[in-house]
Amino acid sequence: MTRPTDPPPTDLVRQVLPGLEMHRFAATGLPAEHDPRMARMLAALERNFYEEVPTGAALDQVLELHGRDGRSYVGVYEAGADPAEVDPIGTYAGFVKPLQTGVGRQLDAFLISEVTVRSTHRRRGILRTMMESELSRAVAQGLPVAALSASEATIYRRFGFGVATHRRAVEVDTAGEVTLAAAPTGTIRMVDPKDLADLGPALYDRALAQTPGSVGRVAAYTVTETDSWRSKNEGKGTGLLAAVHHDDDGTPRGYVTYRFTGWDQKVPTVKLGVLVATTAASHRALWDHLVHLDLIRRVEWGFAPDDRLLENLLTDARRVTTTQSEDQLWLRILDVPAAFAGRPYPRDGDLVLAVTDPLGHAAGTWRLIVRDGTAAVVPLEESGPGTAGPDLSLDVAELSSVYLGGVSAELLRQAGRLTEHRAGAAAELTALLAAERPVFCMTGF
Repeated sequence: MTRPTDPPPTDLVRQVLPGLEMHRFAATGLPAEHDPRMARMLAALERNFYEEVPTGAALDQVLELHGRDGRSYVGVYEAGADPAEVDPIGTYAGFVKPLQTGVGRQLDAFLISEVTVRSTHRRRGILRTMMESELSRAVAQGLPVAALSASEATIYRRFGFGVATHRRAVEVDTAGEVTLAAAPTGTIRMVDPKDLADLGPALYDRALAQTPGSVGRVAAYTVTETDSWRSKNEGKGTGLLAAVHHDDDGTPRGYVTYRFTGWDQKVPTVKLGVLVATTAASHRALWDHLVHLDLIRRVEWGFAPDDRLLENLLTDARRVTTTQSEDQLWLRILDVPAAFAGRPYPRDGDLVLAVTDPLGHAAGTWRLIVRDGTAAVVPLEESGPGTAGPDLSLDVAELSSVYLGGVSAELLRQAGRLTEHRAGAAAELTALLAAERPVFCMTGF
């Protein structure tokens, strides 16, 4: 008989490569002592990313958070191995969160994370086996898109993923007199990070609804922004600072967390953790607070939008320096009709797209018809007599890149990444997919 504290049985065990088996099981959220296979899974993926492996209460906290996310794990093992007793050779996590496709519009997305293969078993098809199996499973579940962030830029395009959003790291020089282009309104109140336990997720969800390209946050953020990781000072806090912006009516509209890097730095610096603003006024007020911190001469932000809003907030844009720019959200369309029906459009249009897909999920020649902000997508052969051939030919990776409107189809045409059969079709697709707000993924996962 199964005890309530026992993890559910593995729902998949099958041979995937000679001498190797793939196991799939859900993250239960149970402590390591009651779910040793998840504890070993977590240890393996942390080692593969060269991270410290948590133990004791810290390990149990991470397991509980992964259970709250509803993660499903795949591990590849030597044939006959017991996942409760040995580490996996390959790891893979998948779970469902909302993807914001436009202001007020969301789709369920299959988020992929924690993908690793032990260095001793590279180039044996383990990654491909896990990826193709789980993408097919997502299709069977009716999920229209998949998403991930990539540690290496050359791995995932072969599986149909394309870059849909970007982020950057910035430094803001706050020495001397710093002014904003518009005066801030409302009030800033310093709070204990633990006061963000409920407020933080609520404000994030409001900001999410306004930010195309963002996804629902993982449960770990509730611990990160409340400074309560058990692996750091036993969850008692490590000096994180937090401030909340209230509008003139006293309603919370945004918050920021940050940390002082220490007096041993040549330039006194704070590093931002999380910045969430639900209004433009809140965004301005939070930055007014940051650039006027006493004794601080530099603010660093490693997860900033690549939209140049920050430069326009300040009267002296040269105080902002971009130190790094990189891709953030990689998107993969699995169901073309469902994906395009699930986002808003700024104008009407009619285009025929010939899509290639190495895995077959999005392959076909599709007619995209947009009327009054709503799209219908049908296979070309079903769109009626007299329909011309394709206006554009492109791979699913390129289609996925342009889908949210953060990447220009016309730019990809100029780069030679898609083929235009009718002059101006790429520019038409760019205009058709234009987003009403800057496209940005506000969170990692």
